[in-house]
Amino acid sequence: MLRILFTAVFAFYQLTSFCQSSSGSLKSLNDEYNLGFEKLKRGTELIAGWSTGTAGSGYKIAIDSIEKHNGKYALLITKADEKVKSAYDFSKLIIPAKYEGNEIEIKFYLKLENVDKYVDFSFWIEDEDNGMLQYKNLSAIKINGTKGWQQYSLKLGLKKEAAKIYLFPALYGTGKLWIDDIQVLIDGTDISKAKIKTDYNPIGPIPINYGNNTAASGRVKVKDAELYYETYGKGDPLLLLHGNSQSISVFKKQIKTFSKTYKVIAVDTRGQGKSEDSIIGPLSYDLYAEDMKTLLDSLHISKANILGWSDGGNTGLIMAVKYPKYIKKLALTGACTNPNEAVAASTLEEVSKAIESLKTRPDIKSKYQVKLFTMLLTEPHLTALDLKKIKAPVLVMAGEKDMILENHTRFIAANIPKSKLFIFKGASHYVPVEMVAEFNNIVSAFLSK
Repeated sequence: MLRILFTAVFAFYQLTSFCQSSSGSLKSLNDEYNLGFEKLKRGTELIAGWSTGTAGSGYKIAIDSIEKHNGKYALLITKADEKVKSAYDFSKLIIPAKYEGNEIEIKFYLKLENVDKYVDFSFWIEDEDNGMLQYKNLSAIKINGTKGWQQYSLKLGLKKEAAKIYLFPALYGTGKLWIDDIQVLIDGTDISKAKIKTDYNPIGPIPINYGNNTAASGRVKVKDAELYYETYGKGDPLLLLHGNSQSISVFKKQIKTFSKTYKVIAVDTRGQGKSEDSIIGPLSYDLYAEDMKTLLDSLHISKANILGWSDGGNTGLIMAVKYPKYIKKLALTGACTNPNEAVAASTLEEVSKAIESLKTRPDIKSKYQVKLFTMLLTEPHLTALDLKKIKAPVLVMAGEKDMILENHTRFIAANIPKSKLFIFKGASHYVPVEMVAEFNNIVSAFLSK
């Protein structure tokens, strides 16, 4: 997959959770959150209940008692040391999604002084597995320069799967940003008066750390490499194969669903995730397919269902051609048979530029990334005749806006005798995480027939 090239990685995804403190500018006794920044940490001039940015970032996060919209204090983020090149800093609040309702709205006041880049206020909702359900920010309007106090508003649907609500104001570049008088509304009702879910559990389930769960892990040696894998559930084997530069963790929503019915084997491809690789030559999907055959042999699995995403789909196709006896059913999304026919020339050009940039870096990780990206430009080499040899039932999927051209996805389905085609409307190459429920339902229906 090319997510590393085309999707911004949110820095806040790396952050840890912090406990919440009580009472803000909203005066209700039921209000647990310091939404007006009125409560300070005991014995300090620091804000209570909110986490702050990284030390040494060149920014300062403080409470301002002089410049505020209302009450005694406002939160101030300022670039204190312009010699430090860090891009931004933030303060963050996490609210448990324990409220009944269909929509959540946040309203807040911002004031700016000499901001050269821009300010933002990100607002997102995660489920119990720390997976992002919805996200919104102020990207539609670039806010910079010097501006007086102004109120802004952001809205998101409140899904039943919601577990945590994140508020994340940030300053990018130099200047000063004040934030004050945040209000959180559930279906138009202030959060201090919103109804709590009758089945709310403040402890909640402990998320499984898919991709780093030693209790479910195993390793197997293959040619010039060692593969790391995890197994979950019981039933018919289902092998999950991730994409380029990814790992087991991208399938956490699929593992959680399919392990209720199948014995799920999720594997890190060689050199990715927790798997190792010492091969000297280039990488290929034929090599990946051979690796998976060896893995199945080591687990004494003679026949398995396979779900492959992107590179994993390419590997699955080659397995179906070269090792047909091992395949019961194959479901793939965003796969291709030849990159020059499957992907726009502009996308291939971006990959080429990324490779040239990586070649200038001396570290081992960058050198291996060159091999991974080079494989995207040169592999695989499957023909229509190869596809016609596939005997297993195959579900061919892609997003409507996939980087794999739709006519190529249709070409794959048209040439596999026992195939079914499904295009997810409005989705991209990342449909397994963009449309989790629909994707899992389509795959489940295919596998269960």
